[in-house]
Amino acid sequence: MSSAAQALRESGRRLPVAYGALFLATGPAAGSLVLAATLLDPAVGLLGLAAGFAAVAVRAGLRMPALAGEAEVLNAVYVGLVLGAFHAPDVRLLALALAGGALVVPLGSAFGPLLRQARDLPLLGAPFLCAAWTLLPAARALGIPLRGWAPAFLFPAWIAPQASAALSTLGALFYVANPLSGAVLAFAVLLASPGLGLAAVAGGALAWGLVAAGGVAAGSALPVLAAFNGALTALVLCTRATPSGRSLVAIAGGVVAATLLSAALWWTLWPLGLPPLSAPFLLAVWLVRAALRADQSAFWSRFWLPAPARPEDSLGRQRLAKARGVDGTSIGLRLPFAGRMDVSQAMDGAHTHCGPWRYALDFVRTENGLSFGGDGVQLADFHSFDLPVLSPAWGTVLSCRNDVPDNAPGEINLRDNWGNHVLIGVHGDHGVLLAHLRQGSVAVQPGQWVVPGMRIGACGNSGRSTQPHLHLHVQQGGWLGAPTRPFHLSGYRQVDGCLVLDGTPARGEALETPSPNPGLAQAFRLPAGREWRFAVEGGSWALAVRIGLFGETALVSDAQARMQACHGDLLFALHRRDGAPDPVFDAFALAFGLTPLTEGDCCWRDAPTIDTLGITAWQRLRVALRNPLRRNFESRYQRHWDSRRRLWVQHGRHRLPALGGDIVAESDGYLSEASGPVGFRLSMAGRREIRAGLCGIGNRGDHGIPAWSVGQGAAPGIPLLTP
Repeated sequence: MSSAAQALRESGRRLPVAYGALFLATGPAAGSLVLAATLLDPAVGLLGLAAGFAAVAVRAGLRMPALAGEAEVLNAVYVGLVLGAFHAPDVRLLALALAGGALVVPLGSAFGPLLRQARDLPLLGAPFLCAAWTLLPAARALGIPLRGWAPAFLFPAWIAPQASAALSTLGALFYVANPLSGAVLAFAVLLASPGLGLAAVAGGALAWGLVAAGGVAAGSALPVLAAFNGALTALVLCTRATPSGRSLVAIAGGVVAATLLSAALWWTLWPLGLPPLSAPFLLAVWLVRAALRADQSAFWSRFWLPAPARPEDSLGRQRLAKARGVDGTSIGLRLPFAGRMDVSQAMDGAHTHCGPWRYALDFVRTENGLSFGGDGVQLADFHSFDLPVLSPAWGTVLSCRNDVPDNAPGEINLRDNWGNHVLIGVHGDHGVLLAHLRQGSVAVQPGQWVVPGMRIGACGNSGRSTQPHLHLHVQQGGWLGAPTRPFHLSGYRQVDGCLVLDGTPARGEALETPSPNPGLAQAFRLPAGREWRFAVEGGSWALAVRIGLFGETALVSDAQARMQACHGDLLFALHRRDGAPDPVFDAFALAFGLTPLTEGDCCWRDAPTIDTLGITAWQRLRVALRNPLRRNFESRYQRHWDSRRRLWVQHGRHRLPALGGDIVAESDGYLSEASGPVGFRLSMAGRREIRAGLCGIGNRGDHGIPAWSVGQGAAPGIPLLTP
């Protein structure tokens, strides 16, 4: 194949991806629609296509790697689009567009490292802006006439002005500011990310409103420039910030900054013959990104995403993390005791858990509804007295006290309010306080490192306490009496057997520490190179463990479907589904995506993201129409011991709200304490049931590690899962 043919083929593959990169589209469909929207104005669209083709060809010729999200190709496309938007059709524009596409590649390669060193700023449209400000004056110097232009939001007349303006704002994102192109782009955004489309329209509307409030005439070019930059600012910040209320404030602040910069640069640059283009957006995003840094304030420590993501994906991951006990707004703690205890006073309690100390829990042990036996006149009569108190977190002991006498039942010590206690430093300047411990029971010292489950003392009745109980709270600061902050309990069992991974228990609720199952924990151990082979209908299917560059563990199927895997003392969990489509892998992920490694029958809930199950494009559209930001299933699991098969069986029911009726799937996973997952199945209406049974376990040899394989005889499976 000739080099020209190879370049053409590469362009055909890369260009649709680049056109959809602004909306973080994962496939070529949305990008193809964006391309079609630009071609509705052929004089603009064809130049963008030519510049993009030039960028792909030059990048291939220079043997340069592609930037993330095809950034340099998207910048090149914009160079061609802006040339066509500002100048009348002319054959010389084609030459300039090809030159601009070629110029963007080295500009992107040069600017990227410089911006990363400067406060880790994103590249965004910096190469486009430099190339456009070079080529637009060149076009004028060549005598290429400017294009006649009128505000596109006034046409056509049959569209309501508000709808026309909104669609034109979307169209202006690709320099085709007319309602028809905007309508095609709206469909592309709906396909790629409804959340980003909403952000773009809202940002453009806010900028337009600010300019109008300033008394600028609607027919001038400044409102269009401000709306264009406001929409881009909102869209890009939305892909880089964690979804939260403060994100909305930061995005709105960025749009305001972009609007002010639009007005300033309009009056500064236009007399020089340079249109501001996307400079206000670029400066506004850099300003917000550089100002709201983690090294400036801990408040922004978890604000910026490690990589750009659609808001639907960010919310999906956030809901998944919260369902699994990982919440960026709340500190997760383990139970500070073994066995079972009851919550005697919850958060916002009626007695002492109020005001600055509202986020706290008190625990007592009861039997037959009573906290004591006998007459209840001695401390030894109380079931909680002298029970072991365990560390609920990883951290360093900040302070402790061990000499406060225990009160007689019914008496109280208001001088030493917290009594004997241990304060553990966690998460920077936060502390976990365990108070009212028994005199002489504290088993740790300041500066000592503690881990969950480590004994640190015993339950007592010291300080402001009328009966033996354990007080737990998280506070802001390392001094006693500091105000409390939200926290939640992770990985505890309720009396009905439900395992709760993120819970804030109410008064009277009984909590129990789950017992680890060493067999399951060992069976789900994930050494590098481990493989499972399953028999499926029509053949076999394999799953292997892969260790990444930074030590991350992933499960990868032979079809190259992939999920990240986590293994703890109580849980095995999968997250971040990517790679190739693989229905069998989807079935495995729903069956075992969250597996407690604990003893006994239990039930639990999860919130796997929509990507965990390969649903059709029509089903995705139904979900988006019901709730554009909905990206999670509502999953409920139940597990029991099957004595006939001598296996654990966990059944899952997964529901995804959608327009016209919920999408429902059911899964079953079969677990052996010797071999781990030995079978699974998945059924969903309108889709063929998937069944799989283990037929072999092995290990790929690598760097001196011997390869081995055990067939069905030594690692018995249940091929195709006979009911």
